[in-house]
Amino acid sequence: MNTCPHCHIKVGGDTAYCPLCQNRLSGPAGEPYFPATAPRIHRASLLYKIVAFVLSALIVVAGAFDFLLMEDTPHRHFSILMAVWAVAVLRVVRAVLRRRFNGPRQIFNLLLLVSALLVFTDWFNGYTGYSLDLVVPILCCTALVCNFIFAFLRSRFTANALVYLLMNIGIGVLPYILLFFRIDYSGRLDAHSLPWVICLIISVITFLGLVIFRGRALKNEIVKRLHM
Repeated sequence: MNTCPHCHIKVGGDTAYCPLCQNRLSGPAGEPYFPATAPRIHRASLLYKIVAFVLSALIVVAGAFDFLLMEDTPHRHFSILMAVWAVAVLRVVRAVLRRRFNGPRQIFNLLLLVSALLVFTDWFNGYTGYSLDLVVPILCCTALVCNFIFAFLRSRFTANALVYLLMNIGIGVLPYILLFFRIDYSGRLDAHSLPWVICLIISVITFLGLVIFRGRALKNEIVKRLHM
């Protein structure tokens, strides 16, 4: 009988994908069967509700101190920043509990979310530029390296070859665009652009590595997708 390696449930018939997490099933087809309950999913839902309740309570307490108990002096409302981060944390927890282990997509979504939060936090505190000039390029470099490593560790690389390649290209385009607008009249970049230059170098190197070491799988995937 087909078994889902992530949800640990058995699905009968000739279904190829798990009805809960949509990952590919393993094992031979069996008699039509579907579990009436999924305790693991129920526990995940309860955990998400507990986390949402705790974060909501903290935001309410912070908002009370921020707007009601603090002195009437000009200050930045830290409770608003906490609420934004809480919403982001809930999205990450929900994505993890859904147990859809698509490595490249989760890394890319997490990169976008964390980068947006850091830029918003920097802007909220008066914008010092540390987010776009240092932290975000470090995150992009880390995502590129992880994407490159996952391409060799994942046994079903062929099924996601284009995802890995497109993620690499997508992250690599970002430093190119930013560096293009930072070129001065002398044709040189400012000192703050060094992290983005490093990110661009890593993007090109990992792209070439995917093409060189996984070129056959990429070619087969392109042929299959485009029906060539």
